[in-house]
Amino acid sequence: MKKLIAAFGIIFLSATSSVAEDYWVTQYRAAPGNFPALLELVNSTDWQSLDSGRPIFMRHSQGNHWDLMLVSTPCISSACLKAMREFGEKTGQLVDFEQSFMAWSDTPWAEVQNQAKSAGLFHIEMFNAAAGKLKALQRQRKIENAYLAATGQIENVIFDVQFGSDIDIFTIGFHVSLESFAQQGPPNAEAAEKAAVTAGFKNRADISFHLRELIVGHHDTLAIPVK
Repeated sequence: MKKLIAAFGIIFLSATSSVAEDYWVTQYRAAPGNFPALLELVNSTDWQSLDSGRPIFMRHSQGNHWDLMLVSTPCISSACLKAMREFGEKTGQLVDFEQSFMAWSDTPWAEVQNQAKSAGLFHIEMFNAAAGKLKALQRQRKIENAYLAATGQIENVIFDVQFGSDIDIFTIGFHVSLESFAQQGPPNAEAAEKAAVTAGFKNRADISFHLRELIVGHHDTLAIPVK
């Protein structure tokens, strides 16, 4: 992780996106018996040196093989890079698996932080686009958000992965609780059908069928916040 953090810092000092927000994501799987120590490390670390403040930490609940996911913006300052280098050295003593990757999102970091403050549950979906289908998948994610908004449901924050992972797109839905996540849905079938067509789908059923035509892999995960 130490070398990756340094490399990311150099890249983003020289090339930042003027349109989308840059994001840095890391997934960890603790070595057997080390998960409590990993959580303690997160909670005891002084995050004031980071350029963007404390990262958002998501504790895996079900659906994937990682234990903890960190979401933040990349370091620019030397103090931030130093702090993350030290954190990386400590996590290296506790984890068996670690993957870091970079992504872009049209949703600003401040808005992501704001949504995370009131969230008690994260719904995380990760997609591998089929050959030649990336742009279509990007569109599908956006029009599904339009459908969710039109039917009074929680929209997902969309992230386009740039490098470091075989995932092409992932989304995070910020929900108050598992109960609210399970209960959300369109007000009625007629409203759902109209919203789907208005958003750009053939009909409501096309929402899931169209997505399946665009992907070769999909991970669906629930997580809770580490605060």
